[in-house]
Amino acid sequence: MRNGRAGAWEFTVRLEDPNELFEPRPADVERGRAPEAAAIEEIRHSFAAQRHPDPGTVTIELPAAKATADVERGVRQAVSRYCEAGIAQADRELAAISRDGWRTLLSGAVVLFIGLVLSEAVLRSKVPKELRDFLGNGLFLVVAWVGLWYPLDTLFYAGRPYRAERKLLRALSEVELVVRPAGGDGGLVEAVDAAAAARPVAGQSLTGG
Repeated sequence: MRNGRAGAWEFTVRLEDPNELFEPRPADVERGRAPEAAAIEEIRHSFAAQRHPDPGTVTIELPAAKATADVERGVRQAVSRYCEAGIAQADRELAAISRDGWRTLLSGAVVLFIGLVLSEAVLRSKVPKELRDFLGNGLFLVVAWVGLWYPLDTLFYAGRPYRAERKLLRALSEVELVVRPAGGDGGLVEAVDAAAAARPVAGQSLTGG
């Protein structure tokens, strides 16, 4: 990661092929390279590490022959669809969690009611004090509150990872994506295309003579 203007987030990743943005890179022992995760995971981790992740810039460096305007457009579309698919999946998981939580809340309330009734009944009974305390102030109260623990935990906490994932992907979808040739300093693929267009064809000199 590089620091640009104040508050800006920038991340640069070098790839040998555009598909490595989403595909893990295999090991290359001859070149001393260990297997690596897909580049999108590096980008996500860096972005998520920001305390206040504002939209920034991701620069993808590729071999000059692959750093074209078409590839840049493809990268932007692929990342956009990746974020959209992840957000949709998070929404589905949150909906399923919500249904489960509300469905179990009714049965949990029944267990709570029964546990409290049994606890009060035992405390009012004439059973030995030790047994009365164990059942009335202990076992039945625990059963009563456990009945509500799962639905409340589901409704309020189980969805937190998916809400965080959705928030991250929404912010990541606003990041600016730039493709440039590895080792280049222009940062714009249009410069690569312009250079290719200006290259003389065989048999033609630069001076036109």
